[in-house]
Amino acid sequence: MVAVTWFGQLRSRQYDDAIVRSRPTEFERLNGHLMKVVDAVAISGEDARFLYDVVKAIVQPSANTYRPTTMAETNVFKALSVSELSNHVKPYSYGVTKANIPAGFTAVKIPVGSFVWCVPHRMKDGAFIWLIVNTQAIDGVCT
Repeated sequence: MVAVTWFGQLRSRQYDDAIVRSRPTEFERLNGHLMKVVDAVAISGEDARFLYDVVKAIVQPSANTYRPTTMAETNVFKALSVSELSNHVKPYSYGVTKANIPAGFTAVKIPVGSFVWCVPHRMKDGAFIWLIVNTQAIDGVCT
């Protein structure tokens, strides 16, 4: 009778372990996800702020190149750039003042096709959105 109980506990533990291995760990869910920007639209009335469309991505260890690619999952998610969140006030994020940006340069959106790290976020109304962890780029031509 003891052997049957022990064996039943072992089988139950193996089943529980298999379930846990098939789900992302709590650590993975909390830290975010590698994503690829597939579209960006300017947020109306905002200065250098964009609403991004992103899809999940993963790094492939193919031929030691470690190139990222999109995952088979086809869901498109909405995302905001953390570095753009304060662009409605001056200075811009990270202390860059718009007046100090050299002539011919401007703050730009994250280019479509870029891979970014995103973290999950709940907005004040409870809706879900991804936040892109990055530094806003400034692009232009030196004169």
